[in-house]
Amino acid sequence: MAQSTYEKELQTEKIRKRLNADQIKLWLPPYTTTDKKQDQGNIPEDLCKRYSSDLNIPGAITREILEHLRQHALQKLVEREQFQKTGKAVLKIKASGLRDDKEKISFSETIEIILTKTGHDLRQIIAEKLRLPAQRLKIICRGHVINLTTSLQDQNVKHGSQMMCLCLSVSEAEAAQKEEEVMQMMNTRQAAELLSRRVGKDDSEVDIQIADQSGRPLKLPAEEKKALTLAMTLHEKGRAAIKRKEITKALLLLLEADKEFRKCRANILSAVDNHAVLGLDIVWCYLCLQNVEELPDADQRLRSSEECFIRSYGANLERVAAVKGESGTQLALYMKLHLLQGIVAFHQHRIPEAHNHLMQAQEELKKLQIDENKLSQVMVMGFGEREGRLGLRATNGDVTKAIQHIIERRKEKEEIEKKVKEERRQKKIQRNLGKTASGERVNVSLYENLVHMGYSQGASAAALRQTNNDLNQALEVLQLHPELMNLPDPEKKSVRITDDMIAQVVAMGFDTVMASRALHLVRGDVQKALDELIQKGGIIPPSPDDSSDGSPEAGPSHRASEEEARAIRDLVSDLPQDEEDYLDLTLQEEAQYLEEYLAKVNSIVSADTS
Repeated sequence: MAQSTYEKELQTEKIRKRLNADQIKLWLPPYTTTDKKQDQGNIPEDLCKRYSSDLNIPGAITREILEHLRQHALQKLVEREQFQKTGKAVLKIKASGLRDDKEKISFSETIEIILTKTGHDLRQIIAEKLRLPAQRLKIICRGHVINLTTSLQDQNVKHGSQMMCLCLSVSEAEAAQKEEEVMQMMNTRQAAELLSRRVGKDDSEVDIQIADQSGRPLKLPAEEKKALTLAMTLHEKGRAAIKRKEITKALLLLLEADKEFRKCRANILSAVDNHAVLGLDIVWCYLCLQNVEELPDADQRLRSSEECFIRSYGANLERVAAVKGESGTQLALYMKLHLLQGIVAFHQHRIPEAHNHLMQAQEELKKLQIDENKLSQVMVMGFGEREGRLGLRATNGDVTKAIQHIIERRKEKEEIEKKVKEERRQKKIQRNLGKTASGERVNVSLYENLVHMGYSQGASAAALRQTNNDLNQALEVLQLHPELMNLPDPEKKSVRITDDMIAQVVAMGFDTVMASRALHLVRGDVQKALDELIQKGGIIPPSPDDSSDGSPEAGPSHRASEEEARAIRDLVSDLPQDEEDYLDLTLQEEAQYLEEYLAKVNSIVSADTS
């Protein structure tokens, strides 16, 4: 029977480890006896016999592998010497994809390049070898997308680095579509940055809740929240792409998300499990792309994810069970973690470790399997498929308990949403009320008490500002100064300035931008806007709030604002509405990979024991 590639790799790894343990250096005498470095060397017969017997590898294959390792070591020496003399580094490039509907690209070779060259130079070399337009290629090294304008050495690319090349276009017919995907990825990042800058603004149409394991929002500094919002948004877009089987696009988005997460402080990341889940998603993309060259990166990511899960949930999910009263939903993450750990260990020839991880994943998968009849029973009661699946997993398949669990989770979410909505409402009001004489914010509860007593909003706010939030003194001020009742309402109501309003003002001979500013100044009253422009000679200076209140002006700034709004709407279009979306794994593909790799591992284990 012909020997499989993996079996040969496994035998090579066994011999390599034995050589290291015995401290045998095949590139030195007596194993290499000449300076030509092209001879067959001098592999002693007793060494071949000993390794063949100890490692249970046929003698001829043992000698062949020893000679291969010797030649490989000599080649690395030659490349190292060349790098030291010429500065040309040898990089290992692997690319995969489809060139057209019939021909498959399978590119794996070395490239020589000076590390002071840019990512653009490297991409050009690869594009020429692949005979593909450079614009369709993305290069990844150590889990980072290579920047085109920065030198390779500044991106931590070293002599001997392994590079993964993603072919974004698989045929001439699909080229335009793939290039559009790249542009969409860039627009997504820009829109995510816009969204992150709007975090914390009370009039924002959208917001991403950053919550702890119980689903309660975390109180974070504004800058930390912005950074996490950008990272989490890119992550969710990547996950949406995975669901659509757009794995190449997904990986690029996920790596961008990873870059943003790493800008956050470690103690902030430890409070949420998002970065750990991101690690699983990135390794899943590696697996789907059949890219084993990124395994060192995958191994490290999985270790980090495991540490985070244990810290957040407990080694046996005891912490999440204490917080939520169940742990079935988080078990899906552990199952995926152990599956990926097993696959990575298999490709790194750590067979016993791979077997243990895969067996653990198999046991977890059994616990997570959902009876379709029970799921139908839950859905008949008016609940969604996701709610039903998560509810049944949380209650070990008990339909009655699952329904009760879903109802309780809905109540918890409603309470949290109600609290968050109220906090945002009060924050928005407080921003408009101003500060007291001592510099504190006006107390919203006291303000609303005064309003409910019948005092005007303007008077209530002014009285509290004067008395430093002292309710009794504020009442005295209001009784002694009835003129305060004529003060304007401090709560600004948003007014949409329409193109028709602007056109009416412009028709009277005023500039478009000035018309827009005047309308914003008078809350959309066209006549007052005209009066204001006449009084000020047609010149209205920009308001300090123009850049922060989200109000679009006419002309280029108006169009830019509309483009931002469209970008954000597109950004959030496929973001999950449920914070537990990342736990809702159908596990169908995971089950297929588990079956495949368990069969491979069991075959090797059986061969070793026979």
